This record gives sequence, C-alpha cells and structure tokens, in this order.
Amino acid sequence: MKDISFKNIPTIENCYSFLGTGAFISKEENIDGTDIVTFSYRLANYGDFNVEFARNLRGITFNKKTGEILTLPFHKFFNFNECPFSEFENIKNKKIVKVREKADGSLIQFFMINNNLYSKTKMTCFSEQSAWAMEIINRNENLKKEIVNKIQAGFSPLFEFVSPRNRIVISYSIEELIYLGSRNNSTGEYDFEPLENCKNIYCYDVKEDINEVAEIVNNFEDKEGVVVVFEDGDMVKIKTKDYILLHKTKDNVLNENSLVELIITEKLDDIKSLFSEDENMIKYVNSMEQIVKTEYNYYINEAEKFYFSNKNLSRKDFAIKGQKELNKAIFSLAINLYAKNEIDYAKYNYKFISDKLWKKEDFSLTFIDKEDV
Repeated sequence: MKDISFKNIPTIENCYSFLGTGAFISKEENIDGTDIVTFSYRLANYGDFNVEFARNLRGITFNKKTGEILTLPFHKFFNFNECPFSEFENIKNKKIVKVREKADGSLIQFFMINNNLYSKTKMTCFSEQSAWAMEIINRNENLKKEIVNKIQAGFSPLFEFVSPRNRIVISYSIEELIYLGSRNNSTGEYDFEPLENCKNIYCYDVKEDINEVAEIVNNFEDKEGVVVVFEDGDMVKIKTKDYILLHKTKDNVLNENSLVELIITEKLDDIKSLFSEDENMIKYVNSMEQIVKTEYNYYINEAEKFYFSNKNLSRKDFAIKGQKELNKAIFSLAINLYAKNEIDYAKYNYKFISDKLWKKEDFSLTFIDKEDV
C-alpha cells in the first residue's frame, strides 16, 4: 500500500470542503481581534481518512481572513495493525528512522498573531491546558525565544503538556512541556532536532524490525508506548499492554453500553489489539463502531443544519418548528444549540448510551436544561 495523502497540506478551502461529510468539524475563535478557524475530526473511520488531505485535519488552524496556516500539528497516524495504513504487511518494508517515546498528556501548539505568542490544544485556544502551557512559557524567556524563532522560520512547534493535574492514564510527578518536534507549515515535513532550554522527548535505539519494537514495548512499565517514524515521514503508534488494559478490559467490550462508550470517547483503538487473533470479536467490534459513529454523527449534523437554517427565529418559533420537523433526539440537540450555541457533549453522550440511540427509530432523548426552553 502506498499513501502520500499526509504529505499534501490542505488550504483552508480544502478543509472547508470536508465539513459536509459528517466526520470532520471546525471551530472558530477570535484571538487578539483576528478570527481563526480550526479543523479536526469527530468519530472518523479509517475510510474517512483515505482521502487526499484528510489526514492533516487534526487540529490544523488558519487565519480565517487570509487563509494563512497558523498551526500544523502531526498528521493523523494509527496504532500498529489498527488499519491498512498501519498493518504489518503494508509497512514491513519501510525503513524505521526513529523510535520516540509517546508521552501521555495534551498536545500543545504555538502560533503568533500581531507579534504575540499564543498556544492551543487540538480544538481551542481557551482550554485549561493551553493556559497552563503559556504559564510555563512565560516563566522561561529563553524557551519562548526558541519557539518564536521556530514560528518565524515557518514551523509549528509541537509540545506535550504533562502534569499531575492533567492525568490521562500515566501519572506524572511534575508539570512540564516536552518538546516533540516542529512541522513545516508549507511542506509538512518534520524537524525532530532537539530544542534547547526545554525537555525533549526521549528517543530509543532504532530497530529494523517493527515486530521487534512491538515486543520490546510490550514489556515497558509506566509508559504509554512509542511512536515509530518511517523514512517516508509516516508514523505508527505502539502502546504497552499495561496502558491498553488500563483503559478497558475485554469484559467491558462485551458489554454493549461499555463498547459504545469506548467508541464515542475515541478509546476503542487502544484495546483493539487485544483481540487481534479473534476474528469474530474484531468483526463484531468493527461493525458496532461503524454503526455507532454513523448514528452519533447523524443526529448532530441534522441538529446543526436545522439550527443554522433557523437560528434567527424567536425562541418560541424555533421550538415550535423544531417540534414539528425533528424527532426528539435531534430537537433536543437543536434547542441546546439555540440556547448555548454549542452542544453539551457530556449530556449527549450519556443519553446516547443510556437510551441506546444507535439502535432506535423513535427516540426519546430528553436532556434539555430548564434554562434552554
């Protein structure tokens, strides 16, 4: 299998063209008087990424007016043996050039507007992690200069924020930014040379055989795993068995609600490798994943379409029209959008699971806040 889609960097117009598919999303924010727009994915399947440019919609951010790329994070890459992009048969002849530790934190991207430095996570500049990252940078003027120099040279500096107050699975005793590398905003090429005045991600000895790497990683303790970098620039993740088991066990996957929760919280990939030799289990899991992702995105997309077409109506007229034209699931999401201009995903996820919305035709989703009506 030969794939070069991750090497081709999309324009802002290319990114907007993906928004009608249901798997990709955007978010607009205003920073220092400048409108910016971020593009990423939501419950996308492998097939959604098997399209030109798609693997770069993973937090790519533009100046909305000029179309200039402000941040270009890592392209979408997959767990070892997760999909055709990362299956052994398709990558066994690729030359491994780096084996890098995979830190278990939040990806932080830095960019500049009006000569000022800002940070963001995948989808927003206003997360706690982004604010904490800027606190670290503002205490380290030498590192701040390094980052600014990288940005002015046309690169996106990429860091992992780890902290006791930002625990994902692995526990970290100190709070710090770990430098992962930089990406050229024009070419998409990576620069993995160490950066001064900060901690750099740890690199292991390179092995020629990816199965040998996987065997070694399986014995790691208190680590998430590694990222294997190939000569062509693509990458695969290999996670430790302990890390995978910490997410969910096989028994939880056999429980339908637990499986759906893994799917909609995007944690399923971490445990798929546990069943790599069980064809029936893999078939069942993949089938459920396709159904759940399709249905989950469908209700949101329908609600968003109704909201954007009718948001100028009065609250009463909006509600009357919505009750006539939408089922209860979509109406609840639409009224949530009308009231707050965003979906409460925690409530939606809970009701999606508890009401088994992936398998019903007549839904009864009711999570409207009293103040929404």
